[in-house]
Formats: sequence, structure tokens, C-alpha cells
Amino acid sequence: MNRWKRLTPVTAVVASAVMVLAGCGGSGDDEAADDSKLTVWMMGEGSDAQTAFLDGVETEFRQKHPDTDVVVQYVPWLEAPKKFQAALAGGEGPDVTELGNTETQGWAAQEALADISGRFGGWAEGRDVLPDLVRNAQLDGKQYGVPWYAGVRAVYYRTDWFAEAGVQPPKTWDELVSVAKAVQAKKPGSYGIALPGNSELPFYSFLWGAGGEIATEQGGTWKSGYTSPQAQQAVKFWTDLVTVHKVAPPAAAGWNEIDARTQFATGKAAMAFAGSWQAGAIKKDNPDIEKVWGTFPIPGPDGGPAPAFAGGSDIALWQDSKRQDLAWDYLTVLLSKKNAKTFAGSLGFFPVYSDLVQGGDYADDKLMAAFASAMQRTRVTPLTPKWVEVSRTKTVTQAMNSSVIKGQKSVQQATADAAAEMESILNAK
Repeated sequence: MNRWKRLTPVTAVVASAVMVLAGCGGSGDDEAADDSKLTVWMMGEGSDAQTAFLDGVETEFRQKHPDTDVVVQYVPWLEAPKKFQAALAGGEGPDVTELGNTETQGWAAQEALADISGRFGGWAEGRDVLPDLVRNAQLDGKQYGVPWYAGVRAVYYRTDWFAEAGVQPPKTWDELVSVAKAVQAKKPGSYGIALPGNSELPFYSFLWGAGGEIATEQGGTWKSGYTSPQAQQAVKFWTDLVTVHKVAPPAAAGWNEIDARTQFATGKAAMAFAGSWQAGAIKKDNPDIEKVWGTFPIPGPDGGPAPAFAGGSDIALWQDSKRQDLAWDYLTVLLSKKNAKTFAGSLGFFPVYSDLVQGGDYADDKLMAAFASAMQRTRVTPLTPKWVEVSRTKTVTQAMNSSVIKGQKSVQQATADAAAEMESILNAK
């Protein structure tokens, strides 16, 4: 596998996924023999709380390595792709880096990240990390990242509106429609569901719940699942919420998750699909909302929660780091069960350990219980570096659903077109 020293089509695809990547900085060859500094690059701007947390991690790490300073550099999301590419082209990079868990494979394909298969296999706590998240950080059977924190989506709802309409949180697709209609009837000028019609991740719960698949690989060739009866059933139900049942407005065809959550927060909708980490933004839009909100898992068609997409961040070692032993020691401190639970909780995410997710701290929480339930049924998107082009650059799934909601295509035509485009991208040489 050759390192790409210039911006290639795959690199350009990765660069477009600016909202799900992490940043990096540099440690050059002139520092190769100097173990007095470990460079760690973190996504985003870095809040006071995150900085305090990482200071605590450094203190713990230095109990074993007292002569090593940990230098944390924050890189804004929008700058991250250029930083990664510049580090590759210039032979520089961090020792440890965070990155979005849908991007690990793409950067591993460019040899930006170190193969940590042996180290991970010998790490006792790593055995409890949720298996799907572990596989999501693999390429060609090798481990290139370790999951740090994870998040899933559920449905926020207005408990007071539900009580007024005399309904309970739905457990099936039919109940979701009937409940939405009942609440909408009681609240003229509002609607039942703030549907993010132009977002893919909530839709995947309906696809997987119906028994459909996004795409599968056999013999090195990818086949889209979008033309299957199960996938078409999911697309029809998702789009019928607007076009047939009218429990979401036509404008929902263009809504992303931020749009939908804002509609819910500002009292325009009874329900919204959103992640647990979005609770803070919802409260910012409406400080009183937590008095009357609740959550429930996204329902499957016939009862029981549907599978949920597991998003989040991975931590990786930079391939060119000359301090990989130190870097691994830092990673295992940062990602210990104790520290992972503390950090994930501060963000409204979940730790990635199965035993922690099942704990009573989440099961007994009014808001988090539904998300904790969903964490037991997680799925991930196709494991290929080319997925980011399907998802972020071409927005194949989003365009498919929006075209049906807008009346531009039938379900059959939209799914056939999406499947053809997806296969063309995934099977491109």
C-alpha cells in the first residue's frame, strides 16, 4: 500500500467530511529520540471541562512516565482534513490523534495511522469494547483505532402533549403514526414529528428495523441493498410520514437533524429524532424543555426497538510516531473504563464498554434510558474507505429520500437510482 503524497480523489472525499473528523499537529523526525514530549491532537475547540479532564489524564499517565510532558493541541473540525493531509505530505504528525469513527478506515488506507492489532489484542479492557465499534476501526483485518465514546439516536417527545392526547410512547411503526396524528390533532399549528428528511442516520434505524441492508460485500464486489423489498418498505414508511400521513411538513424534505431538533425545542413538533449529545442544544433553545421532555427508542415495524447507528470518535496512533510505546500507554490511560465513562458522560455520549452501557446509571436516567437501550442494538455503515464519498460527498441516501418526499421519484425509481450510484462508487477501481 503506497502513501498518497498529494490530494487524491479519496483524500478529497475524506476532506469533505469536515464535521466528523478530528485534527492533528506535528512531531518531526528531529524529535525522534526525545521521549520528553508526547503530542496529542484532539478535535474541536477544547472546552475548559475537556482541558481539565485531559490534565487529569496526563497526571495519571505521568505516574508511569514522570519525565514525559503531554502536549494537547486542539484543531477545529473545519481545519482537520487539511492538517491530516499536510502531515502526510510533510512527514509530520502527532503521536496520538482523535478522529471521527466513520473516517478511521479512510485515513488508515493512506497509511496515516499505525496498525495496533497486536497491542489491542493484548489489552484486557479492550475485550469489553462493543464489537461493532471495534470492527468499524479496522481495515483489511487490522486494527487502526480504538473506540473512545459512542452515541446513538432515539426519539425525544413532549410528555405533556402525550398526556393531553392520552397516548403513550409508540413501540411499532403503526403506533408511531397513530400517536403522531393524535398529538397533532390536539395541538393545531404543530405537527407530530420533526422528521430530518435530509439526514441518513435516523433513517438507517428504519432500514435495519425492516430487515434491510445498506450494502454488502461478496468476493470483493459491493452490492447495494436498496432495491430489496425490505429497504423499499423502509423508504416508503419514512417518506409516507410526510406525503401520506402528513405528520411532518413538506419542508422536512430539506431538514437535517439540527433543523429537526430546533423544531422540537421551539414547540413546533411533538417528537424529533436526535442524539443524546444534542440535549444541551435543545435546552439552549428552550431552557424549560427538560421539565416536559422524555425519550423512547426508535421503534421497529412490529414492536421492540430498532437497531441504531453507532457514531462517535476513535483514538489512533500516528504511523510515523517514533514514540508508539509511550503513545499506547497514554491511549490506555485515556480510554480506561474509569476515564472513558467520565468523559463520555460529560458530553452526553456513552462509554464504549458493554458492561458500562448496561449499568444502572443510564437505565435509571429519565433521558438516557432510551439511548442506553438503543446502544444494545447498534449497527455501523459499510466498512470501506469509500463509504465517506457515498455518505458525505454524494449524499446518496439523503438524496434518495428527499426525491421521494418532493414527489420527484417513486420509491422504486429512487431506490434503484440510489443503489446504482452507491455500487458505482463502492466498486470503483
